[in-house]
Amino acid sequence: MVANFVSTDYGWLCSPDGKESAHVLFRAGKSRDGYFTNGEILEHAAKAMAILEKHYPHEDHVFVFDNATTHLKHADGALSARSMPKSCKEWGVDVLAKDAAEKPVYGSNGKPLMRKVHMTDGLFNGAQQEFYWPDGHENAGKF
Repeated sequence: MVANFVSTDYGWLCSPDGKESAHVLFRAGKSRDGYFTNGEILEHAAKAMAILEKHYPHEDHVFVFDNATTHLKHADGALSARSMPKSCKEWGVDVLAKDAAEKPVYGSNGKPLMRKVHMTDGLFNGAQQEFYWPDGHENAGKF
């Protein structure tokens, strides 16, 4: 798979001498390089912006992305009403388990492993609202 940026004025994004490029080439698939993660999309955009700021600073630039998975990205533990329990119990949000390189970890069945994290505290009328019982309470850690 190839990820790159293209300009109507300059073609594929690179420095004027061609030594710096935003071109990324990888072999997609769980048994190969994995998949282009949201973190890698951000790194790729940062690389492209660095080239533009360094070599084309006096021009306006607009980035347009066509990647449906970026529309779904949210912080691990982000507030979400989906599947939220209606009673006090052990509960967390499922997120992808990742290795030290931030790549998804797969089980022996080839499916990505998940792990549970607590939802992030919310805000109500500007005040922080905790969703889990605090340490020391009989229901400590429960939602």
